Amino acid sequence: MKVAVAGVGAMGTRFALKLKQAGNNVTVVDGWQERVASLKKDGLRANLDGQEVTVKVPAYGQWEVPRDHHFDLVLFFTKSMQLEQMVRDMLPAFDDDTLALCLMNGIGHEKTLEKYLPKERVFLGNTMWTAQMTRPDHVLLEDDGTCELSNVEPGEPQRSQAKELVKVFKAAGLKPRLLDDPRYSVFRKGCVNGTLNTLCTLFECNLTEYSKTSHAHEMVVKIVKEFAAVGAKEGVNLDVAEVVDHVEASYDVIGAHYPSMYQDLVKNNRRTEIDYMNGYVSTHGKKYGVATPYCDLLTAEVHTKEDLQGAQ
Repeated sequence: MKVAVAGVGAMGTRFALKLKQAGNNVTVVDGWQERVASLKKDGLRANLDGQEVTVKVPAYGQWEVPRDHHFDLVLFFTKSMQLEQMVRDMLPAFDDDTLALCLMNGIGHEKTLEKYLPKERVFLGNTMWTAQMTRPDHVLLEDDGTCELSNVEPGEPQRSQAKELVKVFKAAGLKPRLLDDPRYSVFRKGCVNGTLNTLCTLFECNLTEYSKTSHAHEMVVKIVKEFAAVGAKEGVNLDVAEVVDHVEASYDVIGAHYPSMYQDLVKNNRRTEIDYMNGYVSTHGKKYGVATPYCDLLTAEVHTKEDLQGAQ
């Protein structure tokens, strides 16, 4: 399969690297000039499960994507606030049969993709792999994980195309699962991000450290209930107890991990994706008349931390 990975941070690197190693034709695209220069010079460089690997792939800045390239799939891994511009910049590389798959953190990305692409070519999901960018030219990839995906628009041939994507990802060792309802999965992953990403960033701790605090469970439950209340208004009915168990299972699986929002704000002083996590719940709670005091406060607190630090 001919794949463009649009957004080659830590997670984009994992997928680009694994897909290339499995024999796919992979091109990478990014908007960070220092990252693009590194990719052009040295290719994808990572510590993959304790082994240093380097794989050369064609690399472009998103401002210079060739118009004569055909891709079977464009896989989006930007930061949430960068998605719309990346979609616009990638449009010249889309043919009538190019598929778009978004596995990014955050809720509502299908709405952005559908502004520019037919809904039947939009695919959605998430990933539970971990990844960490250690330098502009190097990524740390460790721990086990999975990914989930499905077609947004029901019916054929979309379902067959989703099955083909699952087949390609399985061959690359990315442990995919075909979903019935991708929006349920996205909201469920949003609960992981809206609890552990946000709280570990504010308290500057890893998952294990957070889990040992006296109010950890209570806060997770309150936040998940708010995600569920907003989700219900959008036709996504979360099982609160199951989702809380899913969030808290992360403590044993990746307890030493510092989430991506922590890496962005605490480690690299970059602005976060909070508006697409707790902020999505806060904004849409107001729209639907649903009280979301935890997500309201957490969104304001993260933005305050960004302002105080002068995050870029």
